[in-house]
Order: sequence, then structure tokens, then C-alpha cells
Amino acid sequence: MLLSTDPAQLAAGRWQAESGNSGEPLILPAAEVGRRLLAAQRCDSPRILGCMDPSEAPPLADADDVGDADTEDAQTEDAEIVESPGTAADPGAARLGAGGAVSVGLVFSGGGAAAEAWHAGVVRALHAVTGWDARRADLILGTSAGAVTGLCLRAGIPPADLYAHRRGEPVSTEGQAIIDRVITPYREGRSERDWNEQGPQSPTLAARALWPPWQTRPLHAAVGLLPRGTRTTEALQQRLAELHPEPWPAQPFWVTAVRLSDGERVVFGRDDIQATAAEAVRASCAVPVMFEPVDVDGQRYVDGGVHSYTNADLMGPPAFDLVVVSSPMSGAAGWSSVRGSLSQAWTKARDAVGLGDAQQAESDRAWWSEALELAWSDGRAFRAARRQWVDDKLREEVEGLRRRGASVLVVEPDAVGVELVDTGNDADVDRTGHAGEEADRGHPAQIWRSELAADADQAVRRLLSGRVGLRFAGMLRRAAG
Repeated sequence: MLLSTDPAQLAAGRWQAESGNSGEPLILPAAEVGRRLLAAQRCDSPRILGCMDPSEAPPLADADDVGDADTEDAQTEDAEIVESPGTAADPGAARLGAGGAVSVGLVFSGGGAAAEAWHAGVVRALHAVTGWDARRADLILGTSAGAVTGLCLRAGIPPADLYAHRRGEPVSTEGQAIIDRVITPYREGRSERDWNEQGPQSPTLAARALWPPWQTRPLHAAVGLLPRGTRTTEALQQRLAELHPEPWPAQPFWVTAVRLSDGERVVFGRDDIQATAAEAVRASCAVPVMFEPVDVDGQRYVDGGVHSYTNADLMGPPAFDLVVVSSPMSGAAGWSSVRGSLSQAWTKARDAVGLGDAQQAESDRAWWSEALELAWSDGRAFRAARRQWVDDKLREEVEGLRRRGASVLVVEPDAVGVELVDTGNDADVDRTGHAGEEADRGHPAQIWRSELAADADQAVRRLLSGRVGLRFAGMLRRAAG
């Protein structure tokens, strides 16, 4: 039985299976599609989706269509381009498109309100520069806040309106009609922990994460050992259900979360799990310790970012000609920033307790402990360490996609953008993205979101105007038709 790459079926969120005997079409449900896609990763047949014979792979584009197709590696300050053209000689050149069309997978990372604003700027600029509408993506994959953005697009909000809404600006009549569906005010309730819930929320997860010792997962272990969160998000789920009234989008939409019982990543929309889109997105946004785990189909789930902020490895197979990854939490900074933050706090603490350079280090004042406290309470060292972890995971995922023959475009902030993202940790900036029903353009939170969306927009424009970026702009123009 072969999986068809009929674009009409893809647009309907379904794949078609054809029997080798009768030739009668059989429309597979999403759960069966997920199982077959997983099996395709291990298949030997040259015709199964994800294992297409490379000699049958359609060409990407003519040179005149895509501009300069030089394969020289290139990076800009705003984004990373990982190019692997996927020609007929490339064994990873499986395609979801047909008739030479370019297939595009779109990945939205987690990252709270910062991610929502950044993603809005990215999709708006992609549409403005190339004409490619993110609503037409062959697959949208979202994690945490990225899943919110993905559902907004699958609900039909145009990219330009998503950008305008994040900036507190007027939107089109089409976009406003969709936004007006949401009538439930956003609020977070609180649940009380009883005496039995003061301890670890999932000892089983902690044990699995720490054994075997040569394959430990420290973040998973921490999630299992810490108590459950107490903030509730029923209002968020209701708002998402109003935004997208249908149980699941007609076009392919995947949402990641982590199962609390064993720490395994699950993919709503692909795996055999009964959930609505609103339930799935709420589960993906359940930040451990802060929010309550979300019960779906008899299991408890937490934020998909516990596994990876991006989860971009899920984009192959099935393979795409181009994978666009919007990732505001990776990029510049990293461990060098951690060391810098610690060094600054170290010096500040020494000066504060009267231990300048002329003082003796053997003083009984524990200035070093104050330095560490300052570094972590300031938050810069923690944010830089987190960014380095996100960055390392993303690079590993991108390399895997490159080996499968996909061209990968990662849009992430430069050093200035990183500072802008991190400003959202200030006490006067609300990072939930849901504080007010009406945008107050003078509020620090709204100013921050507006600036961040604009920074993402400019990052994409600079990227696609570069020498190698012209190739990706051409691919997106071709995908736009």
C-alpha cells in the first residue's frame, strides 16, 4: 500500500492510500497517517513517503526563478541558512509537493509572549517580501507559544493581521472577524496543593530520566522532582476553542507536548491521541511548576519545550523542500554571556562588601556566594544558559534535516534582538501576552511586543535580500505560486 502525495489530499489534511489490487482510494484518518509516517522512517521501499526514489524527485526551480543558487555556506547576524538543495542526486530529496511545486514546512518555537511577537514579525515579512502566505504551509509545527501562533494561522488570520494585532494596530475586516470570535476574557485561576502534592509531581518521570546514568535527562528529572504548578489555564483553552471552533484544522497541524508519566514527547495531530486543537495547544503551553499539567485523553501533559523549544526534527520524514524555523530563543549569547554575567556579578559583589582589587581574598566575607546570587537573581546567566541549550538542540535538529535533503532557514535574533527578547523579563513587562483585552499602545508590555515583532520583520527582510537568501526567497515565491 502506497501513500499518495496528491496535493489536494494534503490540503485537506489527509493522505490517500491506494490498494495495489483494486486501485480504490482509501482515505486514512490522522492517527493512521501518523503511524504510517513513523513506519516510513524505517522503510526499505523506494516509493513510500519519505523514501522516494531520488531519481524521481522533481527539480526545485530554475536558476532564473530562485536567483543566485550558489551553495556556499552563509550566515547573517539575524538568521542562519542551512542549505542542502535536494537535487535528483541527493538521496534525501523526498518531496511532498507535486508537479515541481515547492513544499514548505513551518516551525514555530516556544518562548512565551516573546515568541508570539517574533513569529508574527517573521510571517508578515515572509509574505511581504515573497508573497508566500504562512497559512499555505504544507505543515505547521508548534511548540508552546508557537502552537498558539500556528493555530491563529490555521484559524485563518492573515500574516499581516497577526503582525498588526501583536503591535496593537488596526487589522483588516477579514482578520477582525476571526479575532472577534474570542469573547472569553483571559484570566488565570489558582488551584491549591494538598499535603500529598507538596512533593515531586512525577517520581516515575524523575527515575526514568536518571536511569541509565549514561543517558540522563536532567531537565526531565527536574520536572519530575518539582511540585506541580498551581496556575490554571481553562480560560486559555476556551479562548482557543472560540478562535478555532472546529475540533482540528483541516490542514496539517502538529502540536508537541511531553507526557508527564514517562517524559516522552507526543505530537498531537500526528499521534493516536483524542484531543481538540484547543486542548493540544493548552497542553503544549503548560510550563512545569508554573501551570498545572493538562489532562488529555487520560494522560497528563506539560510544555513541549521540556523536550525541545523547536522540535524541528519532526519535519523529516515527511521531507520538505524548505523548512522555515522561527526561533527567538536561540541565536546569539550562550555560554560566553553566562561567563560575562558571572564575571560582572562577581566584581559587583566584591565591591559591595569592600573587597576591591586591593583587598585580600582570604577575607571571611563570603563575597563569592553573593556574586552567584546576584548573577542568578539578575537572570542574565540563567537566560544565557537556557539560550545555549535551545541553540544546541536546534543545531542538532537542523543537521538532521540537512542530511535528509531539506533546505533549512532559521530566523533568530542577533545580539540586539536577544537583548530585546530578554527585556521581557523585567517586572514591568507582562510576558503572558494575554493581560489586556484591548491593546494599550503606551503600556510597557505592548511597546515591547511591538518592537520585538518589528525586529523580527526587519531580520527576515535583511536575510532574504542577502546573496544566499535570494535562493530561499525564490523558493518561497515558487511555493506561493
